[in-house]
Amino acid sequence: MLLQLKFQNLRLIRKFLRIELFFLLPLILINCSSIPIFSSNCNFPDQSLEPGGIVNSNKSEIDVDILAIDYIECGVGKRQRIIAPISYNYDKKAFKALGLEILDKRFRNSYISITENKFNQISEKDLIRIDRERNIYIRALEREYSAANLEFPLLNPSNGIISSEYGVKRFINNVQRNPHLGLDIAANIGEPVYASADGIVLLSDEFFYKGNFVLLGHGNNFKTSYSHLNESFVTENEIVKKGQLIGLVGKSGRVTGPHLHFEVIFLNKKLNPELFIQ
Repeated sequence: MLLQLKFQNLRLIRKFLRIELFFLLPLILINCSSIPIFSSNCNFPDQSLEPGGIVNSNKSEIDVDILAIDYIECGVGKRQRIIAPISYNYDKKAFKALGLEILDKRFRNSYISITENKFNQISEKDLIRIDRERNIYIRALEREYSAANLEFPLLNPSNGIISSEYGVKRFINNVQRNPHLGLDIAANIGEPVYASADGIVLLSDEFFYKGNFVLLGHGNNFKTSYSHLNESFVTENEIVKKGQLIGLVGKSGRVTGPHLHFEVIFLNKKLNPELFIQ
């Protein structure tokens, strides 16, 4: 009888442990997700303490125990550094706690007119499409590509004239919209568009607003995107090399003329591309 009770107790303990592990596993995964990313490659641009810039500091100069911002660690030994994005709408308190003063930069206003009716009076069908495309884009952003050869500066993706810089406050048909968090390069339709760095195609599709669109992953949670293409020459999961032809400048999606809208995305924060390109 005592032996039977002993085995029953052992079964209960094993069952209890399985239940504990079932509830603890999500917590373990959540905690792991907050562990900083580490990379031996530390070839990031110099520190630029402004909206759309980056923190690039020696780890010994920052109290990582109070870091309340997204960041990666890179380098080894005494050369280990903290690299963190500074988003357009950055948390002033979080950076100030680290002793970092972010430049209070002023951005110009831009007024544009969109006359195409489908962008002014969006149909129910297009609203459903926009929502679906937003989810596709978010899922693609969540994908990570492991690579050890992310090198800066990035290649300028296309020849042309910068027609709209990062941070511009946009007014479309006199209504204020989201700020412009990329770089517009005005060029003729058919002008080549090149991959700014080695990577993988996370997404290649045609979207309502972005038009023909390509999203590349380059490792270290660093990504670049290319919008309003006339056509794309790459497909999802294709490996691309820096300088590879990936598409042509166009005016697909919501635009006022042919151009490439180029974005730099680091730890899901859109940063100023001009700080990263040649």
